[in-house]
Amino acid sequence: MDTLATLIMVFRSIEQDFPDDRLPRPASASKINASAEALCLSFFDPNYTGNKPSQEWLGNTDEDSSPKSLTIFPTRDLFEILDGWGNPIAYFESMHYNDSCVFVAGAEGFLSEQTVVAARNATTGGWENPSGFQLISAGEDGDFGTEDDIIR
Repeated sequence: MDTLATLIMVFRSIEQDFPDDRLPRPASASKINASAEALCLSFFDPNYTGNKPSQEWLGNTDEDSSPKSLTIFPTRDLFEILDGWGNPIAYFESMHYNDSCVFVAGAEGFLSEQTVVAARNATTGGWENPSGFQLISAGEDGDFGTEDDIIR
């Protein structure tokens, strides 16, 4: 998560903006895993010249694809960046903290659709990292919104 957060900051320094957390319109009819897929598209866009996450971190847990190729890859798969347990990492850019996203995640063999929202500070009730971005891993249990979530 720290390496991914660093890559996002490098992206911002190159592109003058954070990666988008929304898919471009023609990318997919599905909204599942959309913010994780949008993050992956940003890094693997053919025009992006900065450092990229390891391809070993990628998966396509919802098995969707785009009508046209949007990345440097030879397939049209819409990949997500996965955590160490094989679940997509939720990505929220601060402009869209009020939006929820649906992710397919869970413990091994027990995947389900889960609605994920950006994290709030337990003390103030305000957004965590209010002017930046959030990365949220469902943690070892694969369930978003539980005590083992990892928020960066």
